[in-house]
This record gives sequence, C-alpha cells and structure tokens, in this order.
Amino acid sequence: MKKYTIALLLVFVGIAFTQNYEFYDKKLTDDQQEKAIYLEKNIMATCCFGGPVYMHGKNQKTEEIKITIRRLLIEGKTTDEILDHFRNSIDSRTGQPYGNRILASPKASETVGKVSYWMVVGFFIIGLVLLAIALNKMKAQKDTPQSQEDLPDDTLKKIETELSDRS
Repeated sequence: MKKYTIALLLVFVGIAFTQNYEFYDKKLTDDQQEKAIYLEKNIMATCCFGGPVYMHGKNQKTEEIKITIRRLLIEGKTTDEILDHFRNSIDSRTGQPYGNRILASPKASETVGKVSYWMVVGFFIIGLVLLAIALNKMKAQKDTPQSQEDLPDDTLKKIETELSDRS
C-alpha cells in the first residue's frame, strides 16, 4: 500500500511540475525561448552533474532549473544575470554556492574563460611552429649529400667492384 501511495504522490508532483513548466513556457517570446534553450545547454544538471540540463533526463532538479530559467527570463533578467543566479545558488549537499562548476563551459568574459579559449589558439600556433621546424630539418637532411667518408673502406671497394662488374 505504501508503494502505491508513493508512486501516486510522485505522479502528482510530476504533473504539477509539468503544468508549471508549460505555464512559464507559454509566456516566453521566441527570443526568450532561444535564450532558455541556450541557458539549458550551458547549465549543468545539479542532480549528478552528468551533463547539461538540455540533454539530461527529466527529474525534479532539472525541471526546477528549467522553470527557474523561464521565470527569470520573464522577469527580464539577462543571460549573464541568470548564469550568475545559478552560480550563486546554494548546493543543498555541501551548503556552498555552486560556483563555476554549474556552468557547462566557462564564461568567456572571465579570466579562466579567456585563458582556456586563448590556450587553444596558442597551442595551435606552437604546433604549427614545431611542425615547420621539423619539416625544415627533414628537408635540410635530404638536401645535404652524404659523403663517401661515412662508409667504411671495404664497403666502398665492394660497391666499386660491383659497379665495374656490371659495366
């Protein structure tokens, strides 16, 4: 009997969240709808941090985040203000703010974000320089003729005799 009561309670809670989610979803403009999807792709699911809310399965925590995103968009908050809202939200397990770990990717406007984006460019340039140096060394080795002094005398005599035998 307890199992049925719990299952029924979960169904009602799910329906309540679905109605609430749809209620906010209907009030969004097309631009706000695009921002909501963008934010869902850039905020991690707080249930397990296994991926962004957009690609995560339905559960209470992800639905709460979706509702909060839409509610804040309707209130006129900007994308950065909404991301800051989630960064400053308190994690119920640790009692600390989520911080940057709730973001799927670092904000480009912050130092960490700038460094991570510019490191890719820097490593690409360093790789091109190293590739150019390696290719120049290989080309220089190919262009330099090998002298006869590199071979031992008996090998040179053997080559000369084989060449004279063929002529």
